[in-house]
Amino acid sequence: MKVLMVLLLLIASTAYADEMLQFKNGMKFNHTKHQTEKVGICSACHENDPGKIAGFGKEWSHKNCIECHDTFKEGPTSCEGCHTGSEFKTK
Repeated sequence: MKVLMVLLLLIASTAYADEMLQFKNGMKFNHTKHQTEKVGICSACHENDPGKIAGFGKEWSHKNCIECHDTFKEGPTSCEGCHTGSEFKTK
């Protein structure tokens, strides 16, 4: 019975864990937060089915992410707001 309880607690705790994506450029992206609390609809970023975003990269992110953050007056818009890793250095 104890094993079953521990297993159920483990499963329940992972169900609420945030999906945090870490990119090579130091950017961290909380997909779960954007998916459930902020944007709410996949098509805001994903053109087709959920999965890899077509055309995703530096230009896409700078245009779409910053524009969305400006529109909703929420989220970072500065370089350091998204690029938090040591791989990114401002000049």
